[in-house]
Amino acid sequence: MSNSEPRNPFYLFLLLSSLLFVVTALAYGVVPVLEERARHLGQATPHSAFRASLSANGPKWLLYELGLMAIFAVLSMGLDRWRSLKKERSQATISSSSGVEH
Repeated sequence: MSNSEPRNPFYLFLLLSSLLFVVTALAYGVVPVLEERARHLGQATPHSAFRASLSANGPKWLLYELGLMAIFAVLSMGLDRWRSLKKERSQATISSSSGVEH
């Protein structure tokens, strides 16, 4: 087995927030089209609190989710960078101590 680094937990949060963003964006774009089609066909759509909230607050939700994605992206990149610097320092310390001859 290789000595691999532990997984970056921020990747999972980035993935989940990205998935939530995509689902919200699709719902914000598709739900009004489906409602309009139903009205055009003469079918009444029942009132839905989710649809009303989506049409009223959808852009805010998308901005919040985009902010979450940005935060988790920066955190995951920062953790990766910190780990790589830590690894470089430990390798530099090992190589400098093993290169010293008495």
